[in-house]
Amino acid sequence: MARRQDEQRAGAPLMAEGKANAEVKLILYHWTHSFSSQKVRLVIAEKALKCEENDVSLPLSEHNEPWFMRLNSTGEVPVLIHGENIICEATQIIDYLEQTFLDGQIGNTESELKKLAEENPDLQEAYIAKQKRLKSKLLDHDNVKYLKKILDELEKVLDQVETELQRRNEETPEEGHQPWLCGESFTLADVSLAVTLHRLKFLGFARRNWGNGKRPNLETYYERVLKRKTFNKVLGHVNNILISAVLPTAFRVAKKRAPKVLGTTLVVGLLAGMGYFAFMLFRKRLGSMILALRPRPNYF
Repeated sequence: MARRQDEQRAGAPLMAEGKANAEVKLILYHWTHSFSSQKVRLVIAEKALKCEENDVSLPLSEHNEPWFMRLNSTGEVPVLIHGENIICEATQIIDYLEQTFLDGQIGNTESELKKLAEENPDLQEAYIAKQKRLKSKLLDHDNVKYLKKILDELEKVLDQVETELQRRNEETPEEGHQPWLCGESFTLADVSLAVTLHRLKFLGFARRNWGNGKRPNLETYYERVLKRKTFNKVLGHVNNILISAVLPTAFRVAKKRAPKVLGTTLVVGLLAGMGYFAFMLFRKRLGSMILALRPRPNYF
């Protein structure tokens, strides 16, 4: 048990032992607005797995509390618990889910390349080299710090995605048939791209990067992503900073510090309500006075 936990803290993904473990309850600790957490939650939804999700608020510093630090000594979300296994870091969690829950795999280009290498010995070196290049790119683009670093190069990155989507559409010209990034199936590459595009919209970069007819394939792709039930379940409500981030955090602070905060909140709420109704009454009376003072037209 101790060795197992040491491996988990080191970030090594652990396979569930046998079918029984695949039926053990999944518990995920995440933060709703964490980029990495969003990807993991979307993968869980796409695989239709039952999972208990617990929101760990970063603004409230809940990730630094002792109980969470005992789960992950780095104090970072997300963290997945499956039986005796504790898996940290989004990439490790996604790999674990793909390897453990074989039913409902959403596809992984890296694993497909590995399979092709085994089936075609004469092309094994080429497939392995491509697999390494792909893994390097995915790790870079999954790194939020890296995304910030290349923000100035965002135009070039999205141009490449637009070109790839256009190529996919040309490969399948059938009317009404629209492929995803790597083909007909919604894969892990689509998970990363979908969450990235939604984050860009959340930050106010949507119109600049694919609005008003700019990058039409990317715009159509994102509209299709928004229509997916799994995406709406996980990220449908994460579209406004005030509604989805500030207000929930404020309510959690009030709940955590009640009843001290409750008294202040009640007083402020009552004053705000009285002020609002006073303003509405004043505006109504002011309107009536203006109508009364306005000279009426004389038709005679």
